[in-house]
Amino acid sequence: MISIIVPIYKVEKYINKCIDSILNQKLKDFELILVDDGSPDNCGKICDEYSKKDNRIKVIHKKNGGLVSARQAGFKVSTGEYIGFVDGDDYIEENMFFDMMEKAKEYNADMVLCDFFHLYPDKKVKSKQYFEGGFYDKKSLEKYIYPKMIFSGSYYSFGFTPSCWSKIFKREVLENNIMKVDTRIKMGEDAAFTYPCMLDSNNIYFIKNKHLYNYRINPKSMTQSYDKNLWNIILLPYYRLKEKSFESDFDISFQLNYYLLYLINFVIRNEAKAGKIKSLKDKIKIIKEILYNDDILKAIKEVDLNILPNHTKTIVKFIRKKSVLGLYIYINMFSIFLRIKR
Repeated sequence: MISIIVPIYKVEKYINKCIDSILNQKLKDFELILVDDGSPDNCGKICDEYSKKDNRIKVIHKKNGGLVSARQAGFKVSTGEYIGFVDGDDYIEENMFFDMMEKAKEYNADMVLCDFFHLYPDKKVKSKQYFEGGFYDKKSLEKYIYPKMIFSGSYYSFGFTPSCWSKIFKREVLENNIMKVDTRIKMGEDAAFTYPCMLDSNNIYFIKNKHLYNYRINPKSMTQSYDKNLWNIILLPYYRLKEKSFESDFDISFQLNYYLLYLINFVIRNEAKAGKIKSLKDKIKIIKEILYNDDILKAIKEVDLNILPNHTKTIVKFIRKKSVLGLYIYINMFSIFLRIKR
């Protein structure tokens, strides 16, 4: 049996379609765990109504703690041999979990992955993942998957998208990793346990060119405002992956250099949004913390400048020179660009 965990927060507009798409699955042997993460709208009531109609549904009502804590709460009450995730504003194809569980049973797979659709307001785009479909045993994982699963070789392109909702996990593999994810993480929360799960897996199966999940992209959900706490938490998924690299038999530190730059780009973008909210003194403080962070300094020494886009290449050059002024000017120029873009 598979347990399907759905974290729910402020998705009243979409939740019915999400739940219906799961209940209408070709696969019938599952439990559905709806985690109401303190949603202030009617999501909690909607979940309770569904649970009255279908005894496969469990509902958890909890204080808002974020996506990571909601997934962890769902996992704690789950009983399935395999675990899958669906976000509350997305929906799935009717054969998704049937197809994935079929491969899981056939190959006794620790993980099964699939392709998916990106749903934009005006179009539907197929995912593009680096690897060929099919079965990978441990030797194949070490030869083909691990060396490029986080960084495929072009900036910035994952080998496998880290999203947990396009994967199912054997229980023991997930258990060893999901509970170690810091609940403060707001970006990179999937990467913090999907890649560690992959490193722990003895085998995986990738269902390529079957787009079984519909991931809704809402441009308004991309934060437009300054997040004063971002710098304090942005590197948490990197630190978890770095820790896992030390624990694992396979070294992923080279790929993590590029992942770290990916996160730093978000820090720069965030600081560009600060505008007059933040004093010059506080801006300089963050810049210096970036310029003198040991992990960042190590990463920018080892990355290949030739494969970086110009904007990231510029950031790396300023960090290598420890140029406070250069990075400050870059952030201000980027701030002007963002205002014009709006």
